[in-house]
Amino acid sequence: MQSSKLNISEIAKLLGVSKSTVSKALNNSHEISDSTKLRIQKFAAKNNYKPNKLAVNLKSGTTKTIGVIIPSIQNNFFAKVLKGIEFVATEADYNIITTISNESYKKEVKSIELLSSGVVDGFILAIAEETQINQNFNHFIETIQQNKPIVMFDRVTKDLICDQVIVDDFKAAYQATLHFVNLKCKTIALVSTIDYLSVGKLRKDGYKKALTEAFGKVDNDLIIVANANNIDVKIMHLLKHKKIDAILALDEDAVLATYKASKFNNYNLDHHMAIIGYASEKIAENLTPSLTTLNQHGERIGRNSAHLLLDKLKNKANISFQKNLIVTTLVERESTKTYTFK
Repeated sequence: MQSSKLNISEIAKLLGVSKSTVSKALNNSHEISDSTKLRIQKFAAKNNYKPNKLAVNLKSGTTKTIGVIIPSIQNNFFAKVLKGIEFVATEADYNIITTISNESYKKEVKSIELLSSGVVDGFILAIAEETQINQNFNHFIETIQQNKPIVMFDRVTKDLICDQVIVDDFKAAYQATLHFVNLKCKTIALVSTIDYLSVGKLRKDGYKKALTEAFGKVDNDLIIVANANNIDVKIMHLLKHKKIDAILALDEDAVLATYKASKFNNYNLDHHMAIIGYASEKIAENLTPSLTTLNQHGERIGRNSAHLLLDKLKNKANISFQKNLIVTTLVERESTKTYTFK
């Protein structure tokens, strides 16, 4: 018999029992005799019977699948988050379906609509760039109203009540700036290509707070905000006209532009300018000098997000929501270790 075509009805017909009896035997029910149960189970095993998981899940009212929407596959941080989600989901016997918004509001909406139609039980996601700029969150609100819980991570909004796992971006940038101050840096610049994102704004606010406490003021001429295509030119202009002791780069594009501009302006990064930035370990370790970074613990964010969603799916009557705050860790490398104040 072809195992791929074997189903409960055929097993029942071949063994001369009811479909209900076969179902109970395969689910190890105590409602039928051990001899009947064993006979059916042996027959099913011999013929390589495989239950239809989709049918089983639909009967139980669950798909046992989580939808994950990430803004980009090029950002190593999201890859680490995804790894954490997958680890927890696999342990709980859940599958994940991952879609990529590519920072597009329309793609994000399409993914939500597609997966909400009986494909997944809930969502874990980071908001797309266009969505944060437009501030249109109706697709999320409608999803939650359909009893599909959402856990947001990293990029979140105050306009939506749901579970969230976020990095303490304000505190991270605040402490990074104070690290420069402790190195006796005076002119501390900030460069960013993500000022339109919630995380970018929080990091900039943390930087400003630290400078205000340390020096009593913030020099806005030292804040460079631009897109990835021209930020290096703006950094070059800054370094040409001002003596900069340190730069806090708020994202990977800003990091790479800072290194490019510094070398163009003949800054000695080994001793005369300190840099702290957000970048993957691989990039940080391969830069010269190696880059001091802020570890956001992406895998931990993924695991915490998955645990929050699974808890919500197990207890949908629970209307309370949690906000997990992940504290970053400063990983010091050559870009601050070798700095010499002059």
